[in-house]
Amino acid sequence: MKSLTRVFPRTFQATAEDLPDPNVLPVDDGYFVYATNTPGLNVPVVFSSDFGTFTLLGDAMPVLPRWVSRGFTWAPEVVKIGPRYILYFTARLRRSGRQVIGVAVSDVPQGPFVAADQPIVTMLESGGAIDPNILMASDGRRYLYWKNDGNAVGKMTHLWGSALSDDGLNLVGAPTALLSATKPWERNLVEAPQVIEEGGIFHLLYSAADFGNETYAVGHASGPSPLGNFEKKRDAPILASHGRIAGPGHSHAFRTASGDWQLAYHAWEAGSCGYPHGRRALHVAPLRVQGTSVNVVLPEVLAQASD
Repeated sequence: MKSLTRVFPRTFQATAEDLPDPNVLPVDDGYFVYATNTPGLNVPVVFSSDFGTFTLLGDAMPVLPRWVSRGFTWAPEVVKIGPRYILYFTARLRRSGRQVIGVAVSDVPQGPFVAADQPIVTMLESGGAIDPNILMASDGRRYLYWKNDGNAVGKMTHLWGSALSDDGLNLVGAPTALLSATKPWERNLVEAPQVIEEGGIFHLLYSAADFGNETYAVGHASGPSPLGNFEKKRDAPILASHGRIAGPGHSHAFRTASGDWQLAYHAWEAGSCGYPHGRRALHVAPLRVQGTSVNVVLPEVLAQASD
């Protein structure tokens, strides 16, 4: 506990006013953070050496492919595969108006990333596809996770997964349905999946309910393999509104240089949920992963550990 406290003294709010759907890429000298589009930036990217100060580097993908309509570039995910960095992103398919998932490559983490000339996941019959995330499993295999955007067309939402090719640019085999909303707190919507691996157990983190208000929260399920079966271990979220933090969600777990798990997420400030007045600021909290359970260490717990 105290080593975590020294790495991250408290749950913090980034200097960026609005950094929704954060994705954290650790590198040797710090962390790159990528986010959903903001005015003038398709894929905002910031850098921090210590999560105390942040530098806006600009737009990681300043040029969009022809199949994309500008203004709807959501939930980026960047990983390094071989010598290249791969960006997975959500964007609006020009010909259908639905959100789909594309892929882009760059030689450096800040970009510019150059997108492929067609998306890799569409699922148009199920409302589209959003919220890509990658698992680099310990056996060397790679997997892509996402949500079908069913709520955009009045259909059910599910979380999906598929194996990826070695270069990360194509799906391998048919997608597998992993999880849907079954708990009252989820309010019939699940999204933003991420699978992490610890000690041979695979943990599926996801968000649920309405991102625009205080009901948004982070859930958890665990399973024996990257594609499940995943079982929800509790009837409540692992991270929900508390104190001044409202609607925390779209989380991204990552390891620090010392190997500790941390959980990045965005959240509104209580009393200021929703646009245009609210902002989804970046927060980070320690994540405890043990057996088939995970727990977010909230600020009051950190304070007690420091006493």
